[in-house]
Amino acid sequence: MLDLGCGGGALLATLIGDRRFTEMVGSDVSTQALTLAARRLRLDRLPERQRTRVTLRQSALTYRDERLCGYDAAVLMEVVEHVDPPRLPALEDAVFGYARPTTVVVTTPNVEHNVRYEGLPAGAFRHADHRFEWTRAEFADWVRRVGATYGYTAVVHGVGPDDPETGAPTQLAVFTRAEAAR
Repeated sequence: MLDLGCGGGALLATLIGDRRFTEMVGSDVSTQALTLAARRLRLDRLPERQRTRVTLRQSALTYRDERLCGYDAAVLMEVVEHVDPPRLPALEDAVFGYARPTTVVVTTPNVEHNVRYEGLPAGAFRHADHRFEWTRAEFADWVRRVGATYGYTAVVHGVGPDDPETGAPTQLAVFTRAEAAR
């Protein structure tokens, strides 16, 4: 399992106790984030059996990296919105076109729901480093295009309470490589 853009390792810390995950790779462009992930996971204190299941790698998701090929699943949890829009095609190619995990899970904020956050000024993003935040329609269009381009089927869901006007706070897409679904 790949945690692409793993940041401080929150997802890996949640999954490390689950023995069904025989190999977990956390990848991030930031070496500082990887250092934080190693601390959070207490990699230096883990028993050898657990330690060998987790690898942290410095890698930019906008470049092809053969070390990320051959995995069953990848997660991009709150990652795509940190990529400059002109660089999204490079991320799409590197993840969906080159690494080609069987399943890819992508989450991203639903910008329509931002009006429900008190203290968030109109037009502001949820995080200072976000380059964009998509509406539900924009996300669905991106998911359709990426799936069609790279041979994945996809299902879109909301995460969190579904507000009748703005939708759920977070959007989630589960991509399955078409030949794997047969």
